[in-house]
Amino acid sequence: MKNKSIILITSFFIIFSNYSFAHDSFEKWLNEFKAEAISRGISEKTLEVLNNAKPSEKTIKLDRNQPEFKLTFQKYKSKVVSDYRLNKAKIEYKKNKPLLDKIEKKYGVNGRLLISLWAIESNFGNNMGKFNLFHTLASLAHDGRRSKFFRKELLNALMIIENNMVNNTNLKSGWAGAMGQCQFMPSSFLKYGVDENKDGKIDIWSDKEDIFASMANYLSKNGWNDRYIWGRAVSGKNFNEPIKYNKKVKYLSEWSELGLHQTNGKTLPKVNIKAKLLVIDKSNKNLFLVYDNFETILKWNRSNYFALSVGILSDTLIN
Repeated sequence: MKNKSIILITSFFIIFSNYSFAHDSFEKWLNEFKAEAISRGISEKTLEVLNNAKPSEKTIKLDRNQPEFKLTFQKYKSKVVSDYRLNKAKIEYKKNKPLLDKIEKKYGVNGRLLISLWAIESNFGNNMGKFNLFHTLASLAHDGRRSKFFRKELLNALMIIENNMVNNTNLKSGWAGAMGQCQFMPSSFLKYGVDENKDGKIDIWSDKEDIFASMANYLSKNGWNDRYIWGRAVSGKNFNEPIKYNKKVKYLSEWSELGLHQTNGKTLPKVNIKAKLLVIDKSNKNLFLVYDNFETILKWNRSNYFALSVGILSDTLIN
């Protein structure tokens, strides 16, 4: 009994010591970060948004357990391209068509794609996240996995406040610091955010003109070409060993010669463009040929699962 008590006391001491060390380490890191921020032109007034910041175990845990790392593509797609979203997307596309057409004409990005991104990123604006933007970025910047990236994003977030670009300084985000209905990281907000309605603020939280225009601006400046599609699902009974060709790039005519065709049995389009084959799982049943536009979606989010789901959802909105 005595030995058990000693073990319990020792364990408590180790846990408490580790917590104290992490806390002290964060405080030291935060003070050093604030000094850097001031040297970069951030005022002490702006730095008040970091008051009471502390490491968030929930944020770090979510960073380690992203769904793309855990789910098969079919399970992921069934969650993000649910029947609810399919139906809701059609309603929202029709409802916002005049605005989407206006933005498409100006930025060269079709409204179907914008609605699909909006649906998957924030569930049509209904799920923008409840994390404190500055505190969650500080947690991730202090953590070792991607500290350099999140340190820059935290500085960018502070710059948004410093430059008085938003009306509200109590900004909320997703667990990784993505903001608003289009879930922009602070760097994307600064680089691609658009004040489409010319009211003096870039409002990606509540103004659809700014939201859709900012999304379209991002895609346009990252290479979206509205003359082409993102890609398509393919199959081929006589296409042997698909995994051997995973991520290979060939002309569509070459893929046809190897035995690939559209899933409805029709031949691939006779267009002189290159496409990359994606073999999504070991069953070799989920095959996709993707074009340059797919790479543009990947610049938004580096997950193949995400980009494929966006493309698939957008296809359901074709009249």
